[in-house]
Amino acid sequence: MVRQAERTYLVVGHVTKDVAPEGDFVAGGTATYAGFMAKQLGWRPVIVTAAAADFHPPTCLADAEWHIRPSPHTTTFRNLYGHGGRRQKLGPVARPIRPDDIPPHCLGAALVHLGPVAQEVDPQLAGVFETNSVVVTPQGWMRGWDEHGNVFRIAWQGTELLDKFRAVVISIEDIAGDWSLAERLSRPATVLVVTEGARGCTVFSDGRHRRVPVQPTRVVDPTGAGDVFAAAFFVRYYESNDVFESARFANVAASLSIQRPGIQAAPTRRQVEDSL
Repeated sequence: MVRQAERTYLVVGHVTKDVAPEGDFVAGGTATYAGFMAKQLGWRPVIVTAAAADFHPPTCLADAEWHIRPSPHTTTFRNLYGHGGRRQKLGPVARPIRPDDIPPHCLGAALVHLGPVAQEVDPQLAGVFETNSVVVTPQGWMRGWDEHGNVFRIAWQGTELLDKFRAVVISIEDIAGDWSLAERLSRPATVLVVTEGARGCTVFSDGRHRRVPVQPTRVVDPTGAGDVFAAAFFVRYYESNDVFESARFANVAASLSIQRPGIQAAPTRRQVEDSL
């Protein structure tokens, strides 16, 4: 197990305002969901983000270490779920996060998670940290939007950085179901995990791949499940150095999280371990 002094989980990316169809909004984004999952696993979340002055951290993360860079806007998403899956609208968008936004004392964090949601994280951040445990969920580098805010997939332009990350987690939706693309991305990557919703995930590591299934569960709210999975995987992989055991652990964490709505649905370590 990791000593308590080493349990610093730095996540870099925009917090978001996720707007419901009725007009209410909740705090979201990889920074929020992954930060809280890390906290639930006994790690200390540190969050570097950009947001407007009216943004306030959610109560469940009030004790996290926040570094909120001033921005005219907070990144805002509208998530619409239907028979065709999730559709998103985006806008406005907060300002980008640059290397000089990272506090010097954070450069030595034990685990660094780059979590872009809207092209906001400078890819050069991959090389500024002192740890060899920089991980990424590149979804926000694979997301474009038009002048009306309609979100669509784009090709990730930073794949030359893949060998700089200890682990990468993407979803099958990020690659539009293209397994040949997943295989190409896996070649330079140390570890690549593709999440597949109700089918679990597929892990690419050391030139081989294996699907890790998940038990069926009742879906109440799928928002943030990918971020919960990623944080659980990254933490467990840091602790165990076992990619497949970590994938099973993360599958269970994500499965438990979708059974209740909101950020606080992320399970505790005990709940995950009791469900393995």
